[in-house]
Amino acid sequence: MFPLPHVHRLSEALANRIAAGEVVERPASVVKELAENAVDAEATRVEVDLRVGGTKLISVADNGCGMERDDAVLAVERFATSKISSPEDLHAIDTMGFRGEALPSIGAVSRLRIATRPADSEEGTLVVVEGGIIERVESVGCPVGTRVEVADLFFNTPARRKFLSSANTERGHCHEWILRLAMARPDIAFRLTHEGASIFQTAGTSDLLSVLAVAYGHNATRDMIPVLLETPELTVVGFVSGPRLMRSTRQYQQFFVNRRFVRSRLLSHALTQAYGSLLPGGRQPICALHLGVPPDDVDPNVHPTKIEVRFVAEGRMHDLVERAVREALQEAGLRPRTPAPMSFVDDGRRSYADAAEAARLRTSPLADKLDVRDDGLGVYDSPLPITVDREASAPVGPRGREVAHHPGAGPEVLGQLAGRYIVALAGSDLMLIDQHRAAERVVLDRLRAVGDPAKQYMAVPVTLELTPAQSSAAREHTDVLSASGFDLEPFGPNGWLLRSVPAGLEYGAPEASVVDLLDELSQWKAPSSSDARSDQLRAMVACHSAVKAGARLSLEEMRGLVRDLFATNSPSVCPHGDPIILTLPIDDLDRRFERRPTRLTD
Repeated sequence: MFPLPHVHRLSEALANRIAAGEVVERPASVVKELAENAVDAEATRVEVDLRVGGTKLISVADNGCGMERDDAVLAVERFATSKISSPEDLHAIDTMGFRGEALPSIGAVSRLRIATRPADSEEGTLVVVEGGIIERVESVGCPVGTRVEVADLFFNTPARRKFLSSANTERGHCHEWILRLAMARPDIAFRLTHEGASIFQTAGTSDLLSVLAVAYGHNATRDMIPVLLETPELTVVGFVSGPRLMRSTRQYQQFFVNRRFVRSRLLSHALTQAYGSLLPGGRQPICALHLGVPPDDVDPNVHPTKIEVRFVAEGRMHDLVERAVREALQEAGLRPRTPAPMSFVDDGRRSYADAAEAARLRTSPLADKLDVRDDGLGVYDSPLPITVDREASAPVGPRGREVAHHPGAGPEVLGQLAGRYIVALAGSDLMLIDQHRAAERVVLDRLRAVGDPAKQYMAVPVTLELTPAQSSAAREHTDVLSASGFDLEPFGPNGWLLRSVPAGLEYGAPEASVVDLLDELSQWKAPSSSDARSDQLRAMVACHSAVKAGARLSLEEMRGLVRDLFATNSPSVCPHGDPIILTLPIDDLDRRFERRPTRLTD
């Protein structure tokens, strides 16, 4: 057994390089930190330029207050900051940064140059740092404000560098952060360029809706609904999307607490609760909501990236946000003006988890129809022994009794339940068929049958206004999309023309399908195997081309879908392995109704 090494202090350079990993994950982390510093410097204009997605060069220039020579040198040392000076200041933080870690962390893993000049100085200061070591400090001529250049990010930590994505993907992440900052501060003009070409620009007119138009397209803003609520505890102002403008993920929900972007499950849950039945299954609203909270009622010092916060009274915050959005939807005529039950008590003592659980059970899709409860696994459990079969190729009832199934045939369709389930009759057994999963199975089987699908070309190409992440995914996966039947062509910075879709996919709107597909592709880690890559892609296309939960179908559409489902080899299980069909045998319904066998008399 080898003796344990003695404890020793790490060198400052090595300690800084390790600490940098908490702050600097990728080029977008650098863009975020430097642009936030510009905001704290009271800049009215921030310009960001990228080379090779930010891996080669990131330049952030502002017209803020600038720094004196001594301050500029001190700023690249750890825990040096002008934002706070005492422990009490942590209870009332009103700046974007406050830890004093960003510049030294960035300097530890790059070649850093800072040129800065305050308005009352005739000359500026240049500070050059390489790998955490100050190389030189000298006087230079430069405009008022600060320009920070970060070259060769992770040049001295190759293990970190090899985990970076392509230039398109990294550029997309940088774009997302500038977009968030522009939403957080619509009073500041932001400009982002890549390889010298402008890809994002706002006017700094304090008009949040104009920023949303740049971010999501002018068509999207037509479906935005203004939100305004003012109370002594909280101000909520911003926009939420109408039911026509929904996405498949929550990544377009932008929340800002005291003008700082945050991620919050609590706030997302409040937003969802406010929409209620307006939300189609599996869809999420877009929002840009600003929350004004007394600084001592919120703690932003939870995570090194400062994008997580903790509220003193979480329940109260949830209720007020839900109320603000619900009232906005009522003003727009989308919800009836009836008081909705509050999910949380006002003193904030009830936990978010408890309230969320209660709300989830209360709004379970079948709760008020079949007396069922959600078991948390995506399968509904009830006093009836409903059987879910994940393996067999035909629906199976209790005690293994198989429901009659012949390829091309299917049960008798009776109607639709809650816009999610097709109600059908198989012999004397009742069936509930998940319409989205059924369509997924049908589409996937078609895609597998034809290999690379034939393309159905549009008579007139559909114009898509994509987000930065979606545009990056479109550029990154152009070949993959084309092989799947989707031909996309760039049409401006974030505009694209959809020229074709896979032939024979009659389920869903093609433009919504491709937007959702790009959302998933923007976070897709493609497997190395071409077969696995192709199979995963087909499953994605099937999911996003399938009819959505919440879509109202005609009787003929339901019959066609059920007929197509029972013509597949695996009608019981969707491509993700989830059940498509639940069977309620008549014998168990009789027992539920306490029906006794009738005695025949002469």
